[in-house]
Amino acid sequence: MKTRENTRNRVYAHATATPTVEQRITGAVMATFFAGSALIGIWSVAAMVGGLVAAGGPGALFRGFAQALLGL
Repeated sequence: MKTRENTRNRVYAHATATPTVEQRITGAVMATFFAGSALIGIWSVAAMVGGLVAAGGPGALFRGFAQALLGL
């Protein structure tokens, strides 16, 4: 009979890689675009709510928009 020897080699590699300059620039650009998009979205919601309040409600806002669109 042949004897079999089972060996298990466990290799634990703990690589700590620092981000490259390109990765840091890419992350900063993405964060800037995200922040800008969020600010534009918040501003548009605030403008819509302000328009609703100034017009006197959704019906009045739509009526005023239709009148401005048709030139009445």
